[in-house]
Amino acid sequence: MLKRGFTLIELLVVIAIIAILAAILFPVFAKAREKARQVACMSNMRQLGLAFGMYIEDYRGVVPWDDLTVGGAPEGTAPTWTWRLMIYPYVMNDQVFVCPTAPGLSDFDGTWPDYAQDAGYAINHVHWDNDLGTDAEPPPGHPIQDIRFPTRCVLITDYTGPYSISHFGTQEHGFVRADAAATRHNEGCNYLFCDGHVKWQKPTQIKCSDAECWWSIGG
Repeated sequence: MLKRGFTLIELLVVIAIIAILAAILFPVFAKAREKARQVACMSNMRQLGLAFGMYIEDYRGVVPWDDLTVGGAPEGTAPTWTWRLMIYPYVMNDQVFVCPTAPGLSDFDGTWPDYAQDAGYAINHVHWDNDLGTDAEPPPGHPIQDIRFPTRCVLITDYTGPYSISHFGTQEHGFVRADAAATRHNEGCNYLFCDGHVKWQKPTQIKCSDAECWWSIGG
């Protein structure tokens, strides 16, 4: 008995069904992979949060500065110690500073000076510490007790390479992130808060108003 093969129409129908299923499933798989990277990123941040906690305990309750210059050089010039080098002795693993979604941002190697090195995370310096006597200042360099609401004050976040995230406007509120890292993990990114917990948030979910500001020590 002769076996009948598939007709051309039947083959085309099967191919079309496979293509439709692939179009449906591939985005799901991509989101699942990114979710796994997001969880790994959160693990990195939790480790960094523990390192911050140990540093703060050892240094009389003061949060690390975003950067400190060496030998009396002007602020923001090399050679510089950034917050990464300040907490590095409590981590001793430069890969913890690399977000799994952005492995190309891996210049940081734990050596001095690191001012120009890139990594996946940045410290909150959005409002700048310009000594105007307002509550719209970021946590670096402040005693931990100055942070009014540590559960909603950003300490570090996913970023594009530089060691600090800043907003040119100092004390002004209304900042909403538009950088590439703000949507790195499925339209949002991870944030380590000053109490040590890590949370994924969309850019618009991070409050920055006179009534409530998650970038400020005043909350």
